[in-house]
Amino acid sequence: MRAPLKEMKPFSRGQEKALLALAIFGIIVPNGVFLYFSLIDATALHEALNNPIALVFMTEAFLLMLLFAWLIRRLGFRSPGWLVFLIMSLVGSMVFSVPAFLYLASRRARTGSAALR
Repeated sequence: MRAPLKEMKPFSRGQEKALLALAIFGIIVPNGVFLYFSLIDATALHEALNNPIALVFMTEAFLLMLLFAWLIRRLGFRSPGWLVFLIMSLVGSMVFSVPAFLYLASRRARTGSAALR
């Protein structure tokens, strides 16, 4: 039988703002560059997919995404859960999904602990 998960200790409001800023940066800058080169200069994307070093980094990011999703499920986070993390990672990037997940989990912990008082 699995022990119940303790509530996550929320980040400070300043830390939450930094996580949110990093998540916004992650969804705009890396994704903006990717979308620009995918739509405007598709040859760069094809070259990256044919480059073995680039493929190693892409594979590593994909495996880390799966590892983090497994950890989220293993630690028992239900909101946001592992599926939300996977969707955020595939739609955005790891530099978006990790801080966004931590921000959302911290906000949930803060509102949950405020409701208990």
